[in-house]
Amino acid sequence: MAARPYYGWTIVGALAISETISWGVLSYAFGVFVTPMERDLGWSRAELTGAVSVGALVTGVAAVPVGRWIDRHGARLLMTAGSIVGSAMVLAWSMVESLPVFYLIWAGIGLAMAATLYEPAFAVIAVWFERRRGQALTVLTFAAGFASTIFLPLSDWLVSVQGWRGALASLAVLLAVSTVPLHALVLRRRPADLGLQPDGAMVAAASTHRETAVSLREAVSQPAFAALAAAFFLVSLATTALTVNLVPLLISRPLDPALAATIGGLVGAASSFGRLALAPWWGRFAPATIAAGGVPAAASGRARAARAGRGRRRHLRGAVRHHARSGLPPPVAAHRRAFRHDALCQHQRCPSDRRRRSDGARASCQRAAL
Repeated sequence: MAARPYYGWTIVGALAISETISWGVLSYAFGVFVTPMERDLGWSRAELTGAVSVGALVTGVAAVPVGRWIDRHGARLLMTAGSIVGSAMVLAWSMVESLPVFYLIWAGIGLAMAATLYEPAFAVIAVWFERRRGQALTVLTFAAGFASTIFLPLSDWLVSVQGWRGALASLAVLLAVSTVPLHALVLRRRPADLGLQPDGAMVAAASTHRETAVSLREAVSQPAFAALAAAFFLVSLATTALTVNLVPLLISRPLDPALAATIGGLVGAASSFGRLALAPWWGRFAPATIAAGGVPAAASGRARAARAGRGRRRHLRGAVRHHARSGLPPPVAAHRRAFRHDALCQHQRCPSDRRRRSDGARASCQRAAL
């Protein structure tokens, strides 16, 4: 009789799905809603993005109690409750009319992110895997890396069909019906609860491999811990700024919202394929060495993206290069049609744009051309 697959891989599969959806709805989709909310509610971009800062602050503050809860009780109940709270907050977001209420909603989303995103998921993986932990984390992060690639275009399409309020309501339902059952029904606290050992090893084999235990006080007192915390803070700061502002920035150039969302989503695809490209090097170089080389490369890419924002044709060239590097086929024909039609608008050959070349008129012309 063939051996049953290790249940830890079932958990990895469930988390790969739930993390992709949670990251997509709770984090990446925000950039798509900035422009329509600015137009509809009259709030400034600084006021809107300030809510994300509140959410990030709440997420950081909640990290300590969340970690303690996972150590004592496991992540199953926590991640289930976090998905419920996140779904409720996104639904409340779809009905928001007041800026202070919007900030309160994002404080709730911050709690949901602390309870559902990578940190608790990684804690679950660390309990269920020891020798194969790196493989499990790679599978999880590779899948979740496509969150922006999926949810930025999806959110933009929902906004175009349902309006931004209807789109948020749909995303809230999607988040609830997908992540709540996965967290509640699939997650388990530890392998021993099912009579298993980490990695699915036999009891005798597992006894030969034990990780060295380090207390929280000992870990925090290490200089490496402080350096890692500072590095993650700085990288997260830059990444969050890019996630929140990239799509609105591209739209304001102006760029068609659908194309802006597609370009923004390429960041996630690039990160996933980058993990695969770096996988052969993990055994040859120390993680610190690889990270030290990756951070300058990421900074250079962000600087190029900012400079490319000065010209629309540079966006097209950057998208094509990014597609080529990631192995994805570039939608060149559609992009060229949009740019060619926009060039006609700029020379006042478009009937809807002869008197005033506004962003809205250009967008309508592009949609007519496509």
